[in-house]
Amino acid sequence: MPARRYPPDEVIPVREFEKSGPRAQGAPVVWAGREDGPALVVVDPAGTARHHELPPTWDQLADHFQVAWCRIPASKRTIEDVEDVFETLADRRASVNLVASGDACESALALAREYRDLVTSVLLVDPPGADPQPEPDIEVRVVARSEPGPGDRVEPPLPLGHPTVVSGLVHALASMA
Repeated sequence: MPARRYPPDEVIPVREFEKSGPRAQGAPVVWAGREDGPALVVVDPAGTARHHELPPTWDQLADHFQVAWCRIPASKRTIEDVEDVFETLADRRASVNLVASGDACESALALAREYRDLVTSVLLVDPPGADPQPEPDIEVRVVARSEPGPGDRVEPPLPLGHPTVVSGLVHALASMA
């Protein structure tokens, strides 16, 4: 299935995810890492950072980036929470690498188009369907995919804290530098 294309002036809302269970617990946005420099904005449909901290596998990334982990949804203001993150990063004049997985991939691509003046790359984990189409002036890469088979213990999409995801992010970010 080809990636859905939007006109540049069309604003696409962040997909609404289930508002109960682990996704509803904890802070809507977890900030970690540096206070300046390039940023990683994570759109997490699994709500991993519900304990106000990043997964430990992200420590090496937080040493080099501002990290804003947006848990979707964690509040009734999901769209506004993500917009607040981008406004904060615009004020800091930060370049943004957007990270998303599974069902949040399409929303991340829409956010990248909306904030194209900030976003330099979109790094995806287990996007549904075919690989996304390239975006003008924005690098779009799939950094990790689940490997179905007898040894696969994690259903797609891989959690964003999974070591395979972190390794894919590190490799992609290093090759873009």
